[in-house]
Amino acid sequence: MTGTMESMTMSDGATIAVYHAQPTGDRRGGLVLVQEIFGVTDHIRDLCDEYAADGYEVLAPALFDREHPGFEADYSGDGLARGIELARQLHPFELSLTDVQTCIDSLAPAGPVFVVGYCYGGSVAWFAATASPAWPPRAAMAA
Repeated sequence: MTGTMESMTMSDGATIAVYHAQPTGDRRGGLVLVQEIFGVTDHIRDLCDEYAADGYEVLAPALFDREHPGFEADYSGDGLARGIELARQLHPFELSLTDVQTCIDSLAPAGPVFVVGYCYGGSVAWFAATASPAWPPRAAMAA
């Protein structure tokens, strides 16, 4: 792995872990990669590193750190059950959106920022795209 887990302060003042992968070569943009309900797992970190190898600076926030610091589950029954509990009962969905926006805002000064998510993160990415103050992109507005 090329990235590192770092601490980042979110807009509500909470500090959560964020996997941060620096781009290889010229920076093509920033990317917020939103986790599955299983947390920022080896799989998510590998994806971040792959995007970084393609030239993206990547942040993957550990969205459930407030409720379960360091949460990483396997794909089994117990891990799935805990991920569902965190995503549906313990962690406010809106907080995921504001954390993603904090990551977007952190990356934006250096150029364009993209958002991608998997599983739970796919829903977060879609809602974040519709809620972000930078939406719609300027190119779409000019069309």
